[in-house]
Amino acid sequence: MVSEMGSAERTNANRKWNYKERVVGILKKRRRLAEVKRSAWALTGKIFVIAVCAYLALSYLFGIGIVSGEGMYPRLRDGDMVIFYRMEAEQNVNDIIAYSKNGALHYGRIVALGGDSVDLNEDGQLIVNGSVQQEEVFSATSAEGRATVFPVQLAQNEVFVLGDNREYAQDSRDFGPIARTEIEGKVLSLLRNRGL
Repeated sequence: MVSEMGSAERTNANRKWNYKERVVGILKKRRRLAEVKRSAWALTGKIFVIAVCAYLALSYLFGIGIVSGEGMYPRLRDGDMVIFYRMEAEQNVNDIIAYSKNGALHYGRIVALGGDSVDLNEDGQLIVNGSVQQEEVFSATSAEGRATVFPVQLAQNEVFVLGDNREYAQDSRDFGPIARTEIEGKVLSLLRNRGL
């Protein structure tokens, strides 16, 4: 009888021990699952914060656009993706900018700033403040068939923009001077569409 009781007590002790092991195992699994859930929520939160920061950067600091047409050839080609910086406080002559006109995004090079006088001579040369400008362009700068009447005197809050490929560009010869409020940003970089 003594041996039967000892055996029963051992069996009960083993059952209690097995029960404790199972409970401890279940608790460990639950803790691991809770840690995984916390990690997943933390990762989701980080991804959300990064997405919001990227959206704000692309909305307010930088802009992205696609070049349409060959008006800035060879520097910008049709289909190139352009990245421009929106927070540039001051533009300079020879800066390539993105600007909005008639609901479309255009690209051009600043050739004159506020207060300057712009004219074109019959040889197709650009004249700013009475001085002929030395430019690297492929065709003459003609005002023929364009809406702007030369000479043009720029107001302080305006710039005069021309495309590098003067024959095909839509620029200030068509739109007139560009107000600084219409400037979307200064072009920083581009990705060529070839090979993508």
